[in-house]
Amino acid sequence: MKIPELLAPVGSMEHLQVAINAGASSVYLSGKNYGARKFAQNFTTNEIKEAVHTCHLHNVKVYVTVNTLIKEDELEAVINYLSELYAIGVDAVLVQDLGLIELINKHLPKLKIHASTQMTIENQLKLDYIEKKGIKRVVLPREMKKEEIESLKTNMELEIFVHGALCYSYSGQCLMSSFKGGRSGNRGRCAQPCRQKYKVSNIKKEDYYLSPVDLCLYDKLKEIIELNIDCIKIEGRMRNKEYLAIVVSGYRKALNKLKSKKEIKNEEIKLVFNRGLSEGKFSGETKRSIRPGHLGLEIGKVYEANKNQIAIKLNDDINTIPERGDGILFIKNDKDYGMEISQNPVITTLNHFKKGKNKQIKDFTRKNKILIIKKVIQNKKNTFSLGESRVFLSKRNKLLKKTKEIGNKGNSYIKSKLTLTFSIKNKYPQLKAKLILANKKEIETQVTGNAQFEKPLKKSVSSETIKKQVSKVGNYPFEITQININYDGTLFIPISKINELRRELFESLEEKINDEYKHENKNIKLKQIKNDKTNKKINLSYYTNNITDLDKINNVKRVYLEIPPENDLPINQLNEGYNLNYMITFLKEAIKISRTKDYELIWKWPDIAHDNLIKTLTKVREILNKMHITLPIMSGNFKHEYGPYSMNITNSESANSLENYKIISISPELRKKDYDSLIIHCKNPEKIEILVQGKIELMKTRYNLLYKKENKKAKENTYLIDKKNNKYPIHKSISQEELIILNNNEISLLEEISHLIAAGYCNFSIDGRWNSEKYLRMIDIYKSAINGGIQKKELLKISPKNTLGNY
Repeated sequence: MKIPELLAPVGSMEHLQVAINAGASSVYLSGKNYGARKFAQNFTTNEIKEAVHTCHLHNVKVYVTVNTLIKEDELEAVINYLSELYAIGVDAVLVQDLGLIELINKHLPKLKIHASTQMTIENQLKLDYIEKKGIKRVVLPREMKKEEIESLKTNMELEIFVHGALCYSYSGQCLMSSFKGGRSGNRGRCAQPCRQKYKVSNIKKEDYYLSPVDLCLYDKLKEIIELNIDCIKIEGRMRNKEYLAIVVSGYRKALNKLKSKKEIKNEEIKLVFNRGLSEGKFSGETKRSIRPGHLGLEIGKVYEANKNQIAIKLNDDINTIPERGDGILFIKNDKDYGMEISQNPVITTLNHFKKGKNKQIKDFTRKNKILIIKKVIQNKKNTFSLGESRVFLSKRNKLLKKTKEIGNKGNSYIKSKLTLTFSIKNKYPQLKAKLILANKKEIETQVTGNAQFEKPLKKSVSSETIKKQVSKVGNYPFEITQININYDGTLFIPISKINELRRELFESLEEKINDEYKHENKNIKLKQIKNDKTNKKINLSYYTNNITDLDKINNVKRVYLEIPPENDLPINQLNEGYNLNYMITFLKEAIKISRTKDYELIWKWPDIAHDNLIKTLTKVREILNKMHITLPIMSGNFKHEYGPYSMNITNSESANSLENYKIISISPELRKKDYDSLIIHCKNPEKIEILVQGKIELMKTRYNLLYKKENKKAKENTYLIDKKNNKYPIHKSISQEELIILNNNEISLLEEISHLIAAGYCNFSIDGRWNSEKYLRMIDIYKSAINGGIQKKELLKISPKNTLGNY
């Protein structure tokens, strides 16, 4: 049985030792810049150096997140930061940006790269591509099902999240924070708009529709091990020490038990921060949280409440019984109330309580238990009737004590094996060491004392005493497997000198362990090309998923056609299922209509496409090929000719790396100066395209929007509505399994066209999907802008709500 690596989050130096002591076999952390958790405390470069030194001493690996999208003017600074990390001796870096991967392979080829979950590697085609790029490990999206993971074939290591927060959107595919508040999740500054309350059209109730409960795959560890997963990852760099200590130690114990083919239950991990827990898409679960903050462990329901006490009917399967000093949370409908238990509660049976005999029971395994909490003045302030409330144990005092113990007295998961040899050379004590690290590296060192052995005046120092003194490892994570004492016990030396010798030896070992991982820090200068701005022919592209548009579209170079879902099912019904005939018929009709047109028709595949969908789309293509019908494809799967903006291209290195693509749409998150600096360094500026008009896809998700039966009224024309009454359209992709949430406003760069042309851009696109026929007038409006005529009033007639976005 292969036990996977247990990877723990570390948001600060304070948390590092807790993670090591709790049993982490590796940790991930971030510097002050370029990490996807900008608002964690994070590490200075000197702190990273210290963290790497501490972790390697304890046989714990260190991965540094450099997983934001990189802008053009940051490239040289980032690669030099990576050179510094390599010199320090980090074990790998997590990367999202394609251009950064190219730079690492060129300048730091021995630095291991892990593909961040923000790369959204959800299918075999993407997996194959990044494996060819020398990636050593890929962090799979949290949205993948067990059977999808099982079907992947790769020589790379696979890592999955097993615990912590879930995003509503696929990581790396969320632009909501960026476009709603100017804080990009792809730049580590997510404002978490998904944790806010929203309304949905046709449904009056405001709720946390975009806020999933947290992930917990604790009970699925055996299945995960059978999948041959190399690493299981815990999310939570912004959570507290209690969360880190309890969750990491809980998973470590569970993994250790699985070695002996035992399984253990653990309620403690439900007591530290969580919004509720589920097994996520791994098991096909979808649940939303009932509040954006901590819930804890659900223990029962209020049976009776009055002015002086609260009686809680405890769930029979609960083993953790609340005590004095613990925190309790009551939730009823949309209201909640928290309090601390100020007096020792009474545990009795339901029968006793009904008879008014609140007799304390000793056997807590009995069923039908009632927990009686006496009210004091401080906790009589609830503003609603607590009767029938759900009850959560939200704070457990014992866990604070346990966290402190783990932080102070714990030890590393794997100790290095140490052989010691003590001898005397020219009357001076000498101590040799041979240390075998967990990675099988051997380190040898020896030290010689500065005081001589002498003939004893009274009593000699025995060899047993020498052995006892040199075997004191203290806080060092060494396991002594053998001690050789070459000494006859007839001489004398102060014990303090033996202790000094041992300390000097261990310090030498520590230094040599550190040196084992160090490399040269290179100063890297990037030589970027600068292309001329000679204007090529200016082209327009148009996106549509309406087949009737094809006959009316004129004056564009390319049409990106996406097949809409066949059935108009409600938004809350997400079902995987593909109709091959429908897709073939749709495309045949599209080709027939566009045959006499002067534009190139390109089949746009969904940005998110798991392997079942990929197989279907490939089958459709093969059938069309047999009919001698060939269609170029827009896809982010690295194997086609046209790339959507979901590929998150934000610098020229990324664009230049995608050599097989004819057209690449760059990220709409960029600012004006970023667009200017990107295009000038592209090898082929004529292959770069910018979306200049249309609704941005803010979120792509595999989670239902609505989970309750009463919400089945919601139909395809559904909007998400925020507190400012902004309406965000929601649509399905062809897979019927993913939702797309669009921005309420359209991005519009109409008045910037002349600047963009002068900067060197020659390809512009308009997104007309989910729009009526009148939207086709946008083509003429932008044609006019290309020729110097800005028809702002005409644009506003078609699209009254526009934004420059981050531009």
